[in-house]
Amino acid sequence: MIANLETAYEQWLDARQQLTRMPVSMYWKDVGGVEYLGVKMTSNSAGTTGGARSSETEVEYERFHAEKLALKQRVAKANELIGERSGQYRALRLPVLADRQGELLRALDIEGLLRNDLLVVGTNAFYAYELLCGVKFPTSNEETGDFDLAWCRGTKASLAAATCNAKVERKSLLSVLQGVDSTYKVNPRKRYQAINSDGYVVELLAAPSLAPLPKSEAFKPMLSLIEHEWLLKGRPVAFVVATVRRRACPVYVPDPRWLGLHKLWLSSKPDRRESKKLKDKRQGEVLLDACRYFLRDQYPMGIDFVLDLPADLHDIFHEWAKQAGYDPMSPDLEEPEPPANQGLTPRRFRR
Repeated sequence: MIANLETAYEQWLDARQQLTRMPVSMYWKDVGGVEYLGVKMTSNSAGTTGGARSSETEVEYERFHAEKLALKQRVAKANELIGERSGQYRALRLPVLADRQGELLRALDIEGLLRNDLLVVGTNAFYAYELLCGVKFPTSNEETGDFDLAWCRGTKASLAAATCNAKVERKSLLSVLQGVDSTYKVNPRKRYQAINSDGYVVELLAAPSLAPLPKSEAFKPMLSLIEHEWLLKGRPVAFVVATVRRRACPVYVPDPRWLGLHKLWLSSKPDRRESKKLKDKRQGEVLLDACRYFLRDQYPMGIDFVLDLPADLHDIFHEWAKQAGYDPMSPDLEEPEPPANQGLTPRRFRR
């Protein structure tokens, strides 16, 4: 069912991206008694002239309208298929994302930012991890009032880097957000945030190694936080997730081992708000336990992984391993059931 939903979404995305690249409209306009082909690339741009009316411009006009109609029909059919398959997906009680986040993710995907320039981090990432593991997590994917993204352009976490397409010019993050909701504005006191009229917050994180961001970006993330480097390590996870109202959206998230350790590290920061520290600790434990029990082959946490950890994470990992009864030297051995207060067990995840 997950694969079927992804196929339907990719059909929709392909047609929708082609529509985005086309002019908004072509029309005939009279200039001094002569008809010219008018072309508007965007709805708020001034029209340009495609030449006086002739057999060639008439063919161009007819081709444009035929292609646009065909693409709109493809989008409509893909939407129908998505609605049908997301209904079946929901009947299986698979994880669903709120429609607000889904709309933002689709817009970012259409413009090529998601997967190429941006990763989803924070609570919204957990929907992809649940699908990856094939289980329902006991905690961690409660809807929040913000949406966290991490910049990844030019890194191994970017799909654009893998396809040698990293230099393609794309819209800025703020312009995409404003295309969804024109009330989004960058917070002048926290320029790594954009807030809309409902108070919903989108935050952009960026690792120090990625400074400076392109000049076109209005966001100014804090580029001094070394912990954001960890979100770019390993192998990201990609899934298409259904939304509450039977739509679909992509979720592209960091390697679960590194996000789990990132969360546990945040929970140990002295200046972190206590309520956030508790949630960070729980989320970090859930991710590392998920890797331990369900992702041993895809995301191993053996001695090679441990030796690759930066110094800041050594104690974090070993403390978790000690409490969970996990031995990275023998990760494939069957382990005894730990006491109820020590870590999670497969029984606490639900199929």
